[in-house]
Amino acid sequence: MADSVAKSGLRTRLLQGVAISAAFMLGAVTPHLAHAQRAVTEEQRRAIPDTSDDMRRVPIPPVDRSKEPIIVVTGGTLLDGRWGGAIPNAVVVLQGDRIVSAGPAGTRIPANVSRTIDASGMYIMPGLIDLHIHFTQQRGPDMGQYSDSPAAAAIRGTALAEQLITAGITAARDVGTMGDVALRIKEGVDRGIIRGPRVFWSGRIISSTSGHGDEVTSTATGRQKPNLGGESKGANGPWEWRKAVREQIRMLADWIKLGAPGTKEEIAAAIDEAHEAGVPVAIDSYGVYTDWAIEAGVDTLEHPLLISDKAVPLMKKHGTAFVPTIIAFDNLLQGGYPTAGIPSGNFYHTHSRRFVMDQKHHLKRVNEAYRAGVPIGVGTDIPFENEWRYPDAYFRELEYLREAGMSNADILASATSVGAKIMRIGDKLGTIEAGKIADILIIGGNPLDSLKNLRDVRYVIADGKVVVDGKSR
Repeated sequence: MADSVAKSGLRTRLLQGVAISAAFMLGAVTPHLAHAQRAVTEEQRRAIPDTSDDMRRVPIPPVDRSKEPIIVVTGGTLLDGRWGGAIPNAVVVLQGDRIVSAGPAGTRIPANVSRTIDASGMYIMPGLIDLHIHFTQQRGPDMGQYSDSPAAAAIRGTALAEQLITAGITAARDVGTMGDVALRIKEGVDRGIIRGPRVFWSGRIISSTSGHGDEVTSTATGRQKPNLGGESKGANGPWEWRKAVREQIRMLADWIKLGAPGTKEEIAAAIDEAHEAGVPVAIDSYGVYTDWAIEAGVDTLEHPLLISDKAVPLMKKHGTAFVPTIIAFDNLLQGGYPTAGIPSGNFYHTHSRRFVMDQKHHLKRVNEAYRAGVPIGVGTDIPFENEWRYPDAYFRELEYLREAGMSNADILASATSVGAKIMRIGDKLGTIEAGKIADILIIGGNPLDSLKNLRDVRYVIADGKVVVDGKSR
């Protein structure tokens, strides 16, 4: 009996330690992990080691960057991501994958600089963040002629990664993938094998049997999937939802992605299980399932439909972030996806989407959330035809946020610093400050004056490496 109690106490302390380490690396304990917060001394804070640059916060040995090459950006106007005042004629110093310093002219420049980028007349800002990507999505007008596979999805995802990074999108969260494709793209970018944004991935969508992500008919097309009648990947009952979460964490997922419908107990169990391990949760939801998820402490809502009158006040109360993906609905409503055989107007042939979509109502809810102070992130969620819809879809999403009542400054914050905080990595991304990851976008015009200036990409620096080089323009 004593051994059992001791083991239980040790497990509790270990879980608390994981949550505390993650919280302090973030700079603050999120409301949803507050139950794991404990008093920590200053000595303990200093003893926390370096961690991986993702949500998992795995301790790593100290990194020595003293021999890494130094890049200096000079002459441009710095918009550091806090969206206060601009700094003209700025100096930004990078070494390896980190920002060493950023400030006005006169900021100390080391002697052994490997490269200087003259950004005179340009604007220096943090790289952009897309919070809702599916790297395994389909593409091509002839997609119906070919069977799909993880290998094919990886090739498509690699092409999409290139499209994103060259547009200045330096971080992306994949919220539902085929197999481990998104993880392998993440690894490929990290290892320098392919060019792409920093990837955070969620594994497969966890839902009940026949729920969103587990239907045997393809969304909107009505075509039955090849595995009709095969073993379901849906989870049933709170303990199966918990097990599914554990499996995704074991697969190295940065996030957990849930899909409605599910019982109140199932949704709460999944969220609790993820939070016990210090892993955040997103949900694709609608109606009452959204309210249940907010009350259970879900971290982000992904394009929730049929949002109730209670949802926005609940988001504000519980600190829930909102990723509306307005462009995803507009694409479906206005033009459909012709190459995939999907007509415009609605979701068709899907049991878990049995309602009419209303874009005006969606925009109204985004405005309500914005005025209430709910954190809003930028996400796209384009399921088909991404070869010509990206990166345009990202910039169109920013314009829709403008239509929903947000200011340019707040939209830019959503695309950078707020997006980083939503992803629980605001201590490492989202602003241009000493010690942060060197993900930087240099553009030709002031984005505060016009969001269209974000399309005028001159340089992209990702993880301290120049990915788009203005010299070649």
